[in-house]
Amino acid sequence: MRVSSHRLARAALMGLVAALATVVLVAPVAAASPPGLYVAKHHSSDSNPCSTSQPCLTIGHAVSVAAAGATIHVARGTYAEQVSITQKVALISDHAIIDATGQHGGIQPLAGMGVVGYGLLVFGPGASGSVVKGFTVQHAIGEGILVAGTSKVLIQSNVVRLNDAGFNTTMTRECQAQGNVPGDCGEGLHLVSSTWSRLVGNLVENNIGGILITDEFGPSAHNVISGNVSKNNLQDCGITLPSHNALAMADPTKGGVYDNLVIDNVSEGNGGAGVGMFAPFPGTASYNNRVIHNTLRNNGEAGVGIHAHAPGQNVSGNVIMNNWISGNGVDPDSGSGHPTGIALFSAAVPVTVAVTNNHISNEYWGIFRAGPLTIHGLPSNHYASSVTKHIN
Repeated sequence: MRVSSHRLARAALMGLVAALATVVLVAPVAAASPPGLYVAKHHSSDSNPCSTSQPCLTIGHAVSVAAAGATIHVARGTYAEQVSITQKVALISDHAIIDATGQHGGIQPLAGMGVVGYGLLVFGPGASGSVVKGFTVQHAIGEGILVAGTSKVLIQSNVVRLNDAGFNTTMTRECQAQGNVPGDCGEGLHLVSSTWSRLVGNLVENNIGGILITDEFGPSAHNVISGNVSKNNLQDCGITLPSHNALAMADPTKGGVYDNLVIDNVSEGNGGAGVGMFAPFPGTASYNNRVIHNTLRNNGEAGVGIHAHAPGQNVSGNVIMNNWISGNGVDPDSGSGHPTGIALFSAAVPVTVAVTNNHISNEYWGIFRAGPLTIHGLPSNHYASSVTKHIN
């Protein structure tokens, strides 16, 4: 990832701190909806009761009439809409496509903050425990799938592709450049201020960036990112855990990206790092995360990067263990100057991390270090003969 692309918190999401303090999300009252609802492209209408014999036509309508805890079954087909979930539902399909081409809408308070144009949103405490499984989400202006301000959400076996269409435009506030910093549109699949959630077995490809975990209006903590493939997201990282909240160091209930598990993923062919944990400005914190048994190859920057850019930050306690790392690029922030397997950088603050039992090949630097670092486990790493320098 071009770490500079995450150095500033996006103004749109930061405004949610105040908004969420005053807004109470109330789940819509369903009119005797059955526990299972059905959506189909054929022989269907939104005036139907969403039954198997009389299915609804749109996913959004089924979500709006569903009782909390309902399961919504979506038949194959292409659904040209945005979907916004604010109460607990299970949204299940076998390869239905949500195509958000040209969709600029959103729900409050997010829409008032400029967070619009996503393909599928799971938002707010009422949506805790929701499931989204088996969809393709594509052509959104911003994120393909956005999970915000909630917990215990499962996003499983989805394809998230060709999103972030507003990149490098003024189509939404999220995508607007900030001086020399390009807008990132939130990447393809984004957890923001969400806890105890799971991203499992998704394919995230050909977006601006892959999977993004951030903390704009609360911590993103205790999440599991497992068994995903993030590939060919050509402008940014495959899997990124940057802190965007200046309160993260002072109060872990207000912000911070911590205690997340990134395990058994493939991150390849992305424009930035394979996996990155970053603290870009004072007060931010991405710490105590574990990056274990991932395949990280052929990315534009280092296979794994940990960066602290200023005083008053925390990127300590992160663990990089038993990953297979190969053929990645230069890490510009650390100044590695050559292709690098693992890049560890701090501009000012002492940082302590563990780097153990990784298998590194086809790099100039196996592990590149810059700044006040304490690194546990260095002798346990393995380097192929294609690594020119094991450790600087």
